[in-house]
Amino acid sequence: MGNRSARRQGKIPSGESGLKFGRLRHGLLFFLMATAAWAQTEARIESDEVKRVGSHLNCQCGCKDNLNCMMSGGQCPFCKPARTKIFGMQQAGMSDTAIIASFLKDFGGKMLRPDPDSSFWLVPYFSFGAGGTLVTFILMRMRGRAHKPPLLAVSADAAAGGPSGSAEACFARYRDAIERDTAILD
Repeated sequence: MGNRSARRQGKIPSGESGLKFGRLRHGLLFFLMATAAWAQTEARIESDEVKRVGSHLNCQCGCKDNLNCMMSGGQCPFCKPARTKIFGMQQAGMSDTAIIASFLKDFGGKMLRPDPDSSFWLVPYFSFGAGGTLVTFILMRMRGRAHKPPLLAVSADAAAGGPSGSAEACFARYRDAIERDTAILD
């Protein structure tokens, strides 16, 4: 009601307020649609199919990773355009080997990232075996260096069940040492 009276007085032109709201609404709708389209494109270049091809190609930005490098939060100046190109080639129906060959033709042999050697699976087992051998060797050396008490010669009396003279002398020394130590405590 207040808007009508303002229009009659000539303060608000009749179509201007509706026009501003309509432009704002259309602008917001366009922005949301563009954001949704951009997000779908980002998801496509991060797909498993693109990553599969990208894992066979080296990044050229200097990070020494494949084209799936996450330098700068996935915004690598080389990898993002390369993944976009891979996605476009896949959409055109090119095979993985044809896409890799195209990149090798454009960037040279330094772009190829070879697969691991077929004997690569042996590395953990050899490392485990070498580590186990090293631990065993160290434990055997430590065991050999352990201080062993000297064996007392068994006399004829000790064999018969009686105390030997040298054993009595040894026990007497121990008793004297114990007496000295307990005297210090008192």
